[in-house]
Amino acid sequence: MSQIQIQQLMRPHLVTPETYATAVSPDEMAAKAGVPPEMIIRVNQNENPFGADPDIAASLNNIPLHLYPDANQVKIRASLSEYTGHPTEQIMAGAGADEMIDLLMRLFVAPGDRVVDCKPTFGMYHFCARVADAEVVSIQRDDAFEVDVEAVAREDDERTKIVFLASPNNPTGNILTEEQTRELLKLGMVIVVDETYFEFSGQTVAHLIPEFENLVVLRSFSKWAGIAGLRVGYMIASTEIISRLMDIKNPYNVNIAAEAALLATMEHRGKLLKQVTILLEQRKRMENAFDAMDRVSYVPSHGNYLLTHFDDHLATDLYEALVNKGVFVRPFSDLRLTHDLRISVGTPDQTTRVLEAISELI
Repeated sequence: MSQIQIQQLMRPHLVTPETYATAVSPDEMAAKAGVPPEMIIRVNQNENPFGADPDIAASLNNIPLHLYPDANQVKIRASLSEYTGHPTEQIMAGAGADEMIDLLMRLFVAPGDRVVDCKPTFGMYHFCARVADAEVVSIQRDDAFEVDVEAVAREDDERTKIVFLASPNNPTGNILTEEQTRELLKLGMVIVVDETYFEFSGQTVAHLIPEFENLVVLRSFSKWAGIAGLRVGYMIASTEIISRLMDIKNPYNVNIAAEAALLATMEHRGKLLKQVTILLEQRKRMENAFDAMDRVSYVPSHGNYLLTHFDDHLATDLYEALVNKGVFVRPFSDLRLTHDLRISVGTPDQTTRVLEAISELI
């Protein structure tokens, strides 16, 4: 069968490629920069730069790899309930927040329905909506990258099912306020607040779930807990939503290694939260350094990253120049961000190298 014939059997909206832009591997980074892998500074993915905690890594020893994980997530949900203060029936874990986004599309969005996001923001909302054959309505944030609540409200109709709002927003780092959230929840859509960086911001709207059945909160272990490679995230939502999602999820969506690491993270979270404190100190250090540089600014951030604006440099040019120094940051294709780079917070030593590299270039 020819390529053209096989494409005729595919869903038409998926024939044209539109792949999500992922980061290259450390080995590829090293090859591109021409330096040994251990010399790479990877501050482009908002990962925990301290790596996996030894106690959490040790939890992967002697796990029964021949057994399926618990499809009902009994231990996972109990542990997350203790951490969040929400009952187990309002919690579900998954293979990263990405899977939670995809499952919400499956539950609420039919072909031709509409999904709203507020740009610039996390690209997975648009990606998953496209796969679901939904129409994406992207509303531009204002000059301070705040959500235009009135513009979102104007899109409220019978075809518009979900609004995705990251808080802190990625890549800008600003927070969705409780007042804004309440206004949006009064509309007739599901409001998904992505709190992937909650441990860094300490701010949440999850306490509104008993009041609003259309609120969904997403969280992740990728950024603060040092287990991004195991893909673990979770959702807090009404019992009705969680019940339906438990029905349609892949039965074994959290693998047994990820389950062990999640439980160990909860047991040893005190150490990890101390690392969060260090990273917030390094973010402040970066802010102070940028304040001292001419024609450099940044968006005040509640995450472990800064969206940094360079008046005199195109982001793509500065990105390539930093690569040549072994430093990888994150540029964006968004036309509003042609002079902006998102820079993750690193260890103290990494922060020193990043700031030195930027100072030399500008």
